[in-house]
Amino acid sequence: MRYYGLLHERRLWVKVSVLLLALCMLFLEAARGQWLYVPVVLFVVLACFFQKEHIVSQEGVDIHYRLFGSSLHSCWTWSEITTLHQDTRKAAPNVMLHFGKGVNTRVFVMKPEDSQAVLALAKRANPQIHIADMGR
Repeated sequence: MRYYGLLHERRLWVKVSVLLLALCMLFLEAARGQWLYVPVVLFVVLACFFQKEHIVSQEGVDIHYRLFGSSLHSCWTWSEITTLHQDTRKAAPNVMLHFGKGVNTRVFVMKPEDSQAVLALAKRANPQIHIADMGR
């Protein structure tokens, strides 16, 4: 079973507006000969097409990045994860889950029912994991 984190999604009109503004800036700076700004504007154009997903599954915790046709996974397996903290206050009415691997932490925001299922999955997948509740 896969559980997906809640991420802020940009509206289509915002993406189109930023894209059009960036393209206008690109042509303006190229016409002026300000070549220093051209790479910066190109990164802004690419940001309009960038997508990210937070996924929790049987394999572990994954952040899936997509840009055009290419994709990149950054996965932590359950054996690598040492701590799992649940924060019910900070993202209320949703739940914030902090996955820890050594000193690194990944924070996913999930629906309350999905977070309970993730906690049960974590206990099954890695019995040595330290699970705590930060929101009380």
